[in-house]
Amino acid sequence: MKIKNPRSAMLSNFEVLQVLTEQQDKQKAEQTDDPNANVAGNLRTVQFEVTEYLKDTPCSTQDPQQIEAFLESMEPYKLTRAEKLQLLNLRPRSVVEIYIIVEECEERFTEEEVEQILNNISSILPRDDDYAAEEYEEEDTEMAQ
Repeated sequence: MKIKNPRSAMLSNFEVLQVLTEQQDKQKAEQTDDPNANVAGNLRTVQFEVTEYLKDTPCSTQDPQQIEAFLESMEPYKLTRAEKLQLLNLRPRSVVEIYIIVEECEERFTEEEVEQILNNISSILPRDDDYAAEEYEEEDTEMAQ
């Protein structure tokens, strides 16, 4: 594989997972058709490791409609591509996380706008681990009492 134009596009974790899954399915089909077909072992290892990692991240529950809705909801804020991508991949839960992701956040946005961004993320990109986080918070509250 030869990269002709580096950084011509940035991919979300969802897109990377989708490409790797399609590529693995294609390789399996080729090996079914021709058992002598050979795929480099290193490539398979990287595909497997990255796929397994991404399956345990929030991107495994995303779909194209959610991503499109998320990007549309972020338009009024004039975020950079990289900031949108990080928000999409990381799905921050707190204002602090947004301040870490968005450069010069305190200068660019009011507190209300940051809260709106956070609300958009939580409503458009729900997380599978939200339930587990709520249980953890309840346990902490009970222990503190």
